[in-house]
Amino acid sequence: MRPHQILSSGGLIALSLWCLIWEGYTAPLTPEGSWLILKSVPIVLPLLGILRNDLRTHQYTVLIVFPYFIEGVVRSYAEVGLFRMMAVGEIILSLLLFTFLLNSVRIMRTQT
Repeated sequence: MRPHQILSSGGLIALSLWCLIWEGYTAPLTPEGSWLILKSVPIVLPLLGILRNDLRTHQYTVLIVFPYFIEGVVRSYAEVGLFRMMAVGEIILSLLLFTFLLNSVRIMRTQT
């Protein structure tokens, strides 16, 4: 497994776990949990393609990351305290994942 694959897949897993912990345990809308926990699913779907080192999967995963970044920015302005820190964490993780994915695409294009 190549280093760019490890970083990209690790970023995907980290962002999905962050969203899962955020919406499931740290800040659910209702005490029983909420359907917002399902927002961690779309970021996990391309994981198999990332592990297979598929160029197209890397390319469209870059587009999947944008809504997570936007949500983090909006919620960092709207929330306070721990919830704001969770939003800032989502911003950081989405930016890291974005750079990992772009770096992977750049590396894969130069190899072909």
